[in-house]
Amino acid sequence: MPTRRQLLRTMILAGGAILTTPLPSFALNDTVQKSASSLRPSPDEASECCLWACWLGHSTVLINFGGTWILTDPVLFGSYGIRILGLTLGPHRITPPALSIEEIPKPDIVLLSHAHLDHMDRQTLSAIAERWSGEIDVLTATNTRDVIDDLPWRSVNEMDWGDTTTMHRVSVEAIQVRHNGWRIPGEPCRANGQKRTGRSFNGYVLEGNGVRVVFGGDTAYTETFQSLKGPVDLAIMPIGAYDPYPETHCTPEESLAMTRMMGARAMLPIHHSTFRQSEEPVHDPMKRLRRAIEKSPTTLAVAGIGGTYGVTKT
Repeated sequence: MPTRRQLLRTMILAGGAILTTPLPSFALNDTVQKSASSLRPSPDEASECCLWACWLGHSTVLINFGGTWILTDPVLFGSYGIRILGLTLGPHRITPPALSIEEIPKPDIVLLSHAHLDHMDRQTLSAIAERWSGEIDVLTATNTRDVIDDLPWRSVNEMDWGDTTTMHRVSVEAIQVRHNGWRIPGEPCRANGQKRTGRSFNGYVLEGNGVRVVFGGDTAYTETFQSLKGPVDLAIMPIGAYDPYPETHCTPEESLAMTRMMGARAMLPIHHSTFRQSEEPVHDPMKRLRRAIEKSPTTLAVAGIGGTYGVTKT
């Protein structure tokens, strides 16, 4: 029989794998902690930009389009996973979020890419919904709203690939990525060919205030980004958890290649350095991306948690 310690170390990984063997603890690393704490973003800076984006950690990005606040895949507590008797069974953060729920401005839109536990975190979403009860609109992937529909949102709307909507002066298009969508093993999933009933997974194109942003959500390498037309000011793309999950996650080099497919001027790397989800060393994704981007015309928008990127257009 597994011990209680082993059970508490059950890992619900982003790639859809469940690992029940004991793993070493990952405490806050002094170097990482200092780096994170030295980057204390100020959302007030957004008023000076037509586009402002801040990486809060993992796939959580706070974006401002000329006064409209968007929060992507919010995960802002110390761990994510399955909640049992008030405890969360899952990975613990190795770096703190750049801002807490109490420190972020009220989001106008919460943008959810898919229902994986590290992207659609019930604990964080419950706290956000209750803090601003009835004031926030949510956009999410097909067949995923049931996870959070009971929370006090202003609205919850599902988007399929190719769907478009305009909300709070921002145009949003859901785009196809290469991933999977089930939240619990055995659920119907679009990646398994269950298009009508399966949980889906989205990337998004956001346009507003004269700028264009792509949020890649979570994806393995795919050439679907070639279909995007027009310039992209900022590509928010995942770079971690690729070893050993090449079918659901891209390498840093592949992420940069997809960024270049869409003609993005700058890249904000996400999905790394926050949770231990895979076998590559925790600092490996950024090391590899830095080497690759040196040979590319693409600008590295943000290098660490708490980093911000602003665009001012005349």
